[in-house]
Amino acid sequence: MAPPSPFPRDLRARIMAVALVPLVLAVILLAGYFAHREIQSTEEALLERGRAVALRLAETAAFDLYTGNTQYLRRMLDYEIAAKDCNTVAIAAQFGGWLHTAGSIALPPPAFAPLKREWRHGGYVFFAYPVVFHNPELDDPYLAGDVAKEDERIGEVMVVLDLAPIIAAQRRSLLVVGGLAGLMLLVAGALAWRLSQGLSRPLNAVIATVRDIAGGELDARVRAQSQGQIGELERGVNAMAEVMQRHADDLEQRVSEATRELRDQKASADAAVMARSRFLATASHDLRQPMHALTLLVEALKEKLQPRGGEPTRLVEHIEASAHAMESLLSSLLDISRLDAGVVVAHLECFQVAPVFDRLASQYGPMAAEKGLDLRVHAGKVAVFTDRVLLERILSNLLANAIRYTDSGRIVLGMRRVQKDWIRFDVYDSGKGIPESYRQRIFEEYFQLENPERARDKGLGLGLAIVRRLARLLGSPVDVRSQLGKGSCFSIRVARCEPPLAHADDRLAGAEPVAPAGRTPLVVLIDDDEAILEAMNLVFEQWGIDLAAGADACEVKQDLLELGRTPDAILSDYRLCQGRTGIEAIAELRAQFGLTIPAALITGDTASTTIQAIDASGLPVLHKPLKPATLRAYLNHMLSGAGKDRGQDL
Repeated sequence: MAPPSPFPRDLRARIMAVALVPLVLAVILLAGYFAHREIQSTEEALLERGRAVALRLAETAAFDLYTGNTQYLRRMLDYEIAAKDCNTVAIAAQFGGWLHTAGSIALPPPAFAPLKREWRHGGYVFFAYPVVFHNPELDDPYLAGDVAKEDERIGEVMVVLDLAPIIAAQRRSLLVVGGLAGLMLLVAGALAWRLSQGLSRPLNAVIATVRDIAGGELDARVRAQSQGQIGELERGVNAMAEVMQRHADDLEQRVSEATRELRDQKASADAAVMARSRFLATASHDLRQPMHALTLLVEALKEKLQPRGGEPTRLVEHIEASAHAMESLLSSLLDISRLDAGVVVAHLECFQVAPVFDRLASQYGPMAAEKGLDLRVHAGKVAVFTDRVLLERILSNLLANAIRYTDSGRIVLGMRRVQKDWIRFDVYDSGKGIPESYRQRIFEEYFQLENPERARDKGLGLGLAIVRRLARLLGSPVDVRSQLGKGSCFSIRVARCEPPLAHADDRLAGAEPVAPAGRTPLVVLIDDDEAILEAMNLVFEQWGIDLAAGADACEVKQDLLELGRTPDAILSDYRLCQGRTGIEAIAELRAQFGLTIPAALITGDTASTTIQAIDASGLPVLHKPLKPATLRAYLNHMLSGAGKDRGQDL
């Protein structure tokens, strides 16, 4: 569960701040104002009282002080102290000390200033007023001669008031104002808290619902029970969630329909690919059977006509060339089928590149010279870590393609070191070049730039498709650089490695079969095609090899038992009659005559199931149509490894 959002608490704090801060400021200002008014009025009242007392005493005591009636002055000062209007009062005669003093405050000596004075000291306020005797017109015969003619300053009155009432008033004012302010703040805080709770609770519910919707719970809803704008927000969130849920349901339905449609299209495409593969496999097998027989018969006819020469020999050579062209096309179809079946596995090893380049130069040098092209192969003492056979096949296809589409100039096979641990193999040609718009399409099956008439000498357009598939097995894409009118360059990169020890050349040597000394070798051939059996009999007869041929293993086994011989090698077609396979036939013959007898399968079937079954058996395979020279070389390899005792009579 996601942690609760801090937004409601923040909103609550803001609402409290908005509600309380102005109120606090207003309370402080009002409290200060009223406290100041209260203190000021108390202070003014105290000052007015002190001034009034001082003025009254100065006026009242003027006559008595003038006449020297000290007894009356003492009673008057005592009365003021007894009335608690003053803390200390005193009166002084002109140019003398204090005549009378009432109170507990020590007074400074009179200053007899011409004007009244007021000051504060030590928590008291002092009022010093001059006593002035006015000269009225009196009919008193006793005073008429002694009364001054003008107003005369005759003394000074001092009144001292304590400031404690003002301080007490300040305290009372602060307590009253503070209590009222606290009460107002408490009430305002309660109202603000209530308001914040009323806002934060629905907002918290809205936030939680929005979070659930964002987490994928589109069925989440807010309980819309608020009024005003909060209520509108709740209803808006619910409406938004409903729209999003409708859109999500609609989108899910569309995705489901699109997925179903894509699945159907993929199934249709897979079915089409499987149908194509089955068609190619079936067509390849049905074509390879007569092609295999045709190749063998042409070889037998060529052997018979070789001493004669002339026109029949030339006709046989033309037939052989046509057969070889058909064989090349069928081989390309076989390679595509094997790669699509996923049975080709890269066997990585470290080997020297020079022998591979030598074989390619020997193979394609005559082809290039026949077209007037200059083939240059630049090899070096470099070792690479990759599949020897697949790399040679890639370079072979690239060279064949370059020779096929180059009319003049030269073709170069070379290699260049790139970065630190990589080697790039390049095949240059001086052909017409490839337009940029076609540089990816040339790797498609059956696509050819300059073969609208589908001439058979230009192939089927499968060479580069095979190259791309093989390069993927090696983990390196094929790079193409081309310039119209100047030629093209195809490149592939492989990893370098330390040069290995000298590797024996694995090419088959010798053209004539090697038989055990002093006798004719015996080879078993199993095939359910009568034309192939007859052609094989003719070829093997000319090669001087005994052949035990039949349509199934039981028939051949019975013939061998009657002859009393053990075969030196076994050749069997993969697809036999009654649903049996060559794997079963070879196993049956080995069980009867020896498990170590060399054996191989011959097939024209390119179905993925067939290829996978053959690879699982571990038996070597020869693909129809089979060139007689290839068959002779392979027989030489098989018979040279056969034991001397294998050919003994039973």
